[in-house]
Amino acid sequence: MGRPRQVLDEEILETARACFIEHGASVSTETIAARLGVSGPALLKRFGSKRELLKAAFAVGSAPPWLPLVEAGPDARDFRTQVRELAHTIDGFFRRMVPAFSVLREAGITPEEWRGKDDPAPARAFEATTDWFRRAQERDLLRGGDPKVMAGLFMAGVQYRYFLAHVTNQRVLSEEEDPWLERLLDILWHGIGPSEKAP
Repeated sequence: MGRPRQVLDEEILETARACFIEHGASVSTETIAARLGVSGPALLKRFGSKRELLKAAFAVGSAPPWLPLVEAGPDARDFRTQVRELAHTIDGFFRRMVPAFSVLREAGITPEEWRGKDDPAPARAFEATTDWFRRAQERDLLRGGDPKVMAGLFMAGVQYRYFLAHVTNQRVLSEEEDPWLERLLDILWHGIGPSEKAP
């Protein structure tokens, strides 16, 4: 008899995400395990329960993966390039998470679980993005104004179409089909970009 197949946690979580999105929160652990080529008990031994596997698969209560980008920046590169990079990173995160919203609701994941208790992830992300805009202002990369408002406009602009798609059950077009982010960033930049200096 061959040795049991070894799978990495990230492979498990990626497969679990796909199964939950495809079949819903009621998908069996056996279905997920079969796709991975392992046994159901081995899968539960790693995560404890199907609910914990679901929470890990969708990073419930965890900070978003783009948070280190705003906590570390802005750096010395062209600032418009960094704004574009951040927008595309956040956009990719929400594109992956929109299908998860229905699964999490079906599984009974509460808003408190989703946000996290001690240091709520959405609040931390907003504060970090506000600080990112503030640091850009201190380096004269942006015009004056409330960095909290700038952060709110930026994050709302990137996220809104995903929440709209969630409540209307419609597909969000890819950037190749409809260059939404580029139009958004162009309009945003006209409002927050540094003022033209008189010669």
